[in-house]
Amino acid sequence: MKLRRSLGALSERPFRIFFIGRSISTLGGSITPLALTFAALELGASAGELGLVLGAAAVPKLIFILVGGVVGDRFERRRILIVTDLVMAACQAVTAVLLLTGTAVIWHLVVLQLVAGAAAAFFAPASTGVVKDVVSEPRLQQANALLGMSRNITGLIGPAIAGVLVALASPAWAFGIDAVTFTLSAIALARIPASFGRLPGNVSMLKDLVEGWSEFTSRTWVWSMVLSFAAYQATVLPATFVLGPLLAEQKLGGAAAWAAILTARSAGALAVGFALLRWQPRRPMVASTLLILFDIPFLVLLGLGAPLVLIVLASVVSAAALVGADTIWTTTLQEQIPQHALARVSSYDWLGSLAFKPVGFALIGVLAATYGTGPVLTVVVVVHLVIHAVLLAMPSIRAVGRPEAVLGRPDAAASAASDAEALAASGPATALPAQSAPGSASRPVPSARTAQPEPPDPPDR
Repeated sequence: MKLRRSLGALSERPFRIFFIGRSISTLGGSITPLALTFAALELGASAGELGLVLGAAAVPKLIFILVGGVVGDRFERRRILIVTDLVMAACQAVTAVLLLTGTAVIWHLVVLQLVAGAAAAFFAPASTGVVKDVVSEPRLQQANALLGMSRNITGLIGPAIAGVLVALASPAWAFGIDAVTFTLSAIALARIPASFGRLPGNVSMLKDLVEGWSEFTSRTWVWSMVLSFAAYQATVLPATFVLGPLLAEQKLGGAAAWAAILTARSAGALAVGFALLRWQPRRPMVASTLLILFDIPFLVLLGLGAPLVLIVLASVVSAAALVGADTIWTTTLQEQIPQHALARVSSYDWLGSLAFKPVGFALIGVLAATYGTGPVLTVVVVVHLVIHAVLLAMPSIRAVGRPEAVLGRPDAAASAASDAEALAASGPATALPAQSAPGSASRPVPSARTAQPEPPDPPDR
């Protein structure tokens, strides 16, 4: 019975269909990064050309992410996700054909990755909004946790499949498989009822952007958390994945130790999903902020060169806390931000993360080479601690709560919501007011619930 309650989101048909489609698609997406690397190397890519191929998708995503937020609020989100899935399927299919026929050159890979990155810029904000359409509100966190678990499982399986394909056949087959998975995802989305997305078409995009910025900045807890995420991307993330391997080489014995740490992180990221199926904190932003602090023991032990077993255990906890914080954050946005502005607010969230991540990765290696890994890691830990201590002291962070339906009897409330929606679906469409956080403006929006995708990459904050 407890297991059935924990998987209650899957009892709702729109989410169940979407979950299957997205799980297939994320499996394909987890195969291609390794395949892309070796496809470029087989074409004779230099180190600079390899970097260009691997980094190409990030550029249009950064450029178009705010436009993607406007589009995600202006047009039906399900259609946006179907179109972006089909565009990415076409990119992967063309890549596969070029590689199989032996006609591919480096610039082909770069251009195709640029197109895929542009599609991802429209996919990401709309996907945050659609999750609220596809599952009843009391089960939002459960749905996000299930999607996260699927992403982490496929993230473990995908690289192994890619390694076999590259070793025994060709990277082209990995791209072909990914094209099929994107197509299957689009088919799944097409089987779900139409989603929200009906802003007036006669309003300029600039005005929509300004309105989205107003929704973003009017909530202190939102922009404060996004600033903390940006700092995390620029400090803790590169400290972990740039300085981590260096410290493993210097103090822990090298690649085998680092592989054990990464495996532990994967296990932690997967395990926390089971807890998130049931645990719904009353003060979600306080919980999210506290969870992020579990990176500190991991970084301290890593910097001190502590016994590997302690670092591995700290790594499990660190990754579990990170994924937990991210899931709670995403769910809280979906609960608190008015439906008509959710994609745009999400796009500003994405921009904060995307803009600072490459800066941090570029600088931390240089700083470590100049001042040493120990001092740089110490600064990262202190900055991380100060930022989150400030967040915890902010009344706006502590004031954010959960809807009563979530804190009461989620399954009963979800069942009632599903029944009400089924009844509404059998009659004329009605307009209901979007629920907003206390003190924020709300305006009527169409009542609908449909498909939901997650961002193509796993959460990294």
